Amino acid sequence: MKKSVFIVLSLVFFFSFFFLQGCDRSKLTTTVTSVIDGDSITVKALQGTVRLIGMDAPEVTSGSKPAGQFAEEAREFLKQMVLNNGKVTLELHGKDSYGRHLAYLFNSEGEFVNAELVRQGLARPLTYEDTSHNSAKIREAYRQAFNNRSGIFSSYNDFQVYDASEVREALYPYQLGGFLGKIVWVEFTVIDVNGLTVVGDDIVVRVRPEEATLFGQDSKDLQRLYRKKIRVFGEIWQDDSGKVLMLLRDPAIEITGISQFANSSPFLLPEAA
Repeated sequence: MKKSVFIVLSLVFFFSFFFLQGCDRSKLTTTVTSVIDGDSITVKALQGTVRLIGMDAPEVTSGSKPAGQFAEEAREFLKQMVLNNGKVTLELHGKDSYGRHLAYLFNSEGEFVNAELVRQGLARPLTYEDTSHNSAKIREAYRQAFNNRSGIFSSYNDFQVYDASEVREALYPYQLGGFLGKIVWVEFTVIDVNGLTVVGDDIVVRVRPEEATLFGQDSKDLQRLYRKKIRVFGEIWQDDSGKVLMLLRDPAIEITGISQFANSSPFLLPEAA
């Protein structure tokens, strides 16, 4: 009898220990040792890079994505929030395919750093189903950035619109006078709609499925854009075909000329002339 009780207690202790260890690993208090860019840091308690999730800041250097406007501003803002400011708390969500730790980050004052970067217009929402429980906060931060015309939206009211063909002719880094990485308005006529991809002669506009769900966009709504002239606002990349690529993270904000066709949204502008 005593032996059975001992075994049961041992098993309870065993599973409780690992359960608590798992809880301890999900939240971690540590200090930031370096800020790599607007969404990547290193911390004292972990080996490797920590990638802030729920958002995506512009790239500092070109790679699979071009270096983007406001990348340096995003990095500097992140430094101000977490360096020389005491302990930070990470809410960890495993690792990505690059081996980076995925995390929501809170600074010593309890501020939700991921959302603050978005609120300043220095990052865009980047939501995945398994780490989406803070998406409402990040979405609201994005709305505030738009309403305040902060960061990436600071040129939203400039009304300088480039034809997609003009942009395609200058697909080199914005630092050198081109369009790659630059945030601008682009106008084109839709010649094809394939699911969440809208195509013009010189441009491909893609809506990520995760963001389409997050912001209530529907591929059936996009179908109604066929043969319409529209304007899109966002960061310029290059498609594999050589066309202009714009990967929209919030179609309700960044696709204009859609208000007659899609569900109403306070962010939509009238159709392009």
